[in-house]
Amino acid sequence: MTGNDTIIKAFTELAPRYEETMDRELGEFLGLGYQEFVDRLVEASSIEKGDVVLDVATGTALIPLTLVDRVGARGRVIGLDITPAMLKHGRKRIGATRSSSCISLVCASGMAMPFVKGVFDMVICGFGTHHMDVPQMLSEMKRVLKTGGDLVVAAAGVPAFWRSFLWIVLLKFLLIGYGLTKKGARVQAEVEAIPNFRTVDEWHTILSDSGFAKIEISKSQSRRPWYPYALTMRAVSGGDSRAGR
Repeated sequence: MTGNDTIIKAFTELAPRYEETMDRELGEFLGLGYQEFVDRLVEASSIEKGDVVLDVATGTALIPLTLVDRVGARGRVIGLDITPAMLKHGRKRIGATRSSSCISLVCASGMAMPFVKGVFDMVICGFGTHHMDVPQMLSEMKRVLKTGGDLVVAAAGVPAFWRSFLWIVLLKFLLIGYGLTKKGARVQAEVEAIPNFRTVDEWHTILSDSGFAKIEISKSQSRRPWYPYALTMRAVSGGDSRAGR
C-alpha cells in the first residue's frame, strides 16, 4: 500500500470511534480531552466574523463545528480530509446541528488542495501534520491563504534527544516490538509517521523556509520526559497579520 492508502485504511477503521480514541490518547499524553484540546486550539486563533477558514485533516468535523459561532452567519468553514469515512461521520454531526449552511466538507489531500490561490483568511490544522509531507503541505497552505492570512497548527513535537543515535536505535526496537504485538493499519500509519515528528527548532525552520513570518510556537508539558508533547504554532502568510492592522 502507498502512504495515503495506509492512512485511508487506518482512519476508515478508526472513524466510528475517532473521538473516543482521541480522548484516550490526548488524555494519556497531555492530560486533556479532545474537546478541550480543540477549544484551546480555537482560542489560540484570531478568527473574526465573516472569515473563510480551512480546517486541514478535519476528521469528524469537530473543529469546524467549534468555529461556527466565531465566523458568524457571513463566514464559512471548510473541512478537508483524505478519508471519506471520517467525512461521513462529520456530515452526520453537522446534520444534527443548525450549522450546515456554514460548513462544507471536502475529500482531498492536504498536500494537493482543490482550491484557488489566496481564498482563505485562516488555515488551521489539529494533529494531522505527521501524516503528510510537511514542506508540501505548508506550501499548499501558504498558496491558499490570503496575504496576511493566519496559520494555526497543533502538532506533536519531540524532545531534542529523539535525534540522538542511541534513541533512534531504541525507538526502532520499541516500534518493531509494538508492530509485532499490535497489528493493524493504524499502527502502521503511526509508525510510518514517526520520522515526521519535529522539535521546536525544526518546526521554526521549516515554517520560515516555507515563507511564513511572525512565527510563534508554544509547547505543552508532556506527562513523561520521553513522551511527545503538543506544539501550538501561529504564523502569517507574508505581509502583516490581520490582527496587527
